[in-house]
Amino acid sequence: MTVRALDCFRLKSEFLPPNLASRMIYVRPGELEANAVAYQWEYVGRTFHPNAAQASDVERQGYCDRPLPSGFDWARIARTWYDHPPFTGQATHDKV
Repeated sequence: MTVRALDCFRLKSEFLPPNLASRMIYVRPGELEANAVAYQWEYVGRTFHPNAAQASDVERQGYCDRPLPSGFDWARIARTWYDHPPFTGQATHDKV
């Protein structure tokens, strides 16, 4: 069976251990109760293009668990992905 869509849930803050900033779980649509305690999780969204690691974990064990450790500067990491210089209409890699 091919995994085509996954529901993403985030562990509610009151259930997070102190060493984690966040914890995500990906499951097939409608299968959260089979893999986790449902009231501890909040729905984030659905991904229609799961990556290979997520798809293989769900195929193998029914869910994909992604703990995100605390102590990282998540704002800095997000800036590297989302705060980039505005596009000027000119390529910068071919300047001599």
